Amino acid sequence: MNKLTHVAIIMDGNGRWAQGKGLVRMEGHKQGLATAEKIIEHSIKVGIKYLSLYVFSTENWKRPQMEVSTLFSLAEKYLDKFQDFCKNKVRVVVSGSRDGLPKKLVKKAEQIQKETANHDAICVNLCINYGGQQDILQAVNKLAESGLPITAESLQQNLYNGFIPAPDVIVRTGGQKRLSNFLLYQSAYAELYFSNTLWPDFSIEEYNDIIADYELRIRNFGGLVDAK
Repeated sequence: MNKLTHVAIIMDGNGRWAQGKGLVRMEGHKQGLATAEKIIEHSIKVGIKYLSLYVFSTENWKRPQMEVSTLFSLAEKYLDKFQDFCKNKVRVVVSGSRDGLPKKLVKKAEQIQKETANHDAICVNLCINYGGQQDILQAVNKLAESGLPITAESLQQNLYNGFIPAPDVIVRTGGQKRLSNFLLYQSAYAELYFSNTLWPDFSIEEYNDIIADYELRIRNFGGLVDAK
């Protein structure tokens, strides 16, 4: 049985969920945050040690300014839950470029990363202003500037929060079947799950089904399965 250590989620479908209910798109993002909190709590219960959430991509700047501002405000709202992080021993890290982000959000992100650094129940990796291509590029540039050899190991170590192991599972909700520039280097051997469920409706039951399916999958990482 496979041990599930790191789940990464592309939380797609917030806007469509809201529009389908006759609401403004921002209401979908608010409900999406509630779903994210529910999934984090359940991940702790089942022993998952790393959870990466695609909060805001480098391509999301193309969205209307009001929607962008709402996404950042919700990220700040989540980072304000310091007492909850302490009580539940949640470590929070943020992956992505700080360029263009609101100064208040950057300050809160840096503070929460420092103050939860020793928590060990789960590491929640918030991917904000994140792009997989940019992640690889910034790692290569750091190595080139340092003069160190560029190897698979050194590249991994210099990715955003390179201490986090590669995801075992990448889940995308909302019906689309693509990675959308998410954890490109890290996803080389990730198991992929595509759900038609819009993120605000993503349930613990569906999450458990994905976990159960993963545990039964055969993972040979390019080798041969031992046939008996």
